[in-house]
Amino acid sequence: MHVPFLFIVLSLCLPSVQGQGAAYAPAPRLSADRLIAYYQQGPAKGAMADAVFLLDQRYAKGYLAGVADAAQGRLWCDTGRLKTVEIDAHIVAELKKLPARARQGGASTLIIAILARRFPCSTTPPGG
Repeated sequence: MHVPFLFIVLSLCLPSVQGQGAAYAPAPRLSADRLIAYYQQGPAKGAMADAVFLLDQRYAKGYLAGVADAAQGRLWCDTGRLKTVEIDAHIVAELKKLPARARQGGASTLIIAILARRFPCSTTPPGG
């Protein structure tokens, strides 16, 4: 007897999914400009790196790794000739060359385009 009452009370306390969806804006994507800012090579010579700098740099490197891993073998193919840090530096250098307006867009799409252009997948199977 108490279970249906408790269920009704809890149901009234929880916000509806439809109403809640309108209350939150979509999560912002990381822009290329923001990624470039986070991917700083290091603090000024002689300066100590603070926690925010280190966190931002780790975030950028993790983001680059995640995007690259998600598309590896399908949209771009690693040749094994460059180290990960070299690939990351190439991506950031290419992002910097883009017009300011293009850098405002989502970084992931731009990263994949750069990787696909620089490291295309061959159409012949390995060993064939």
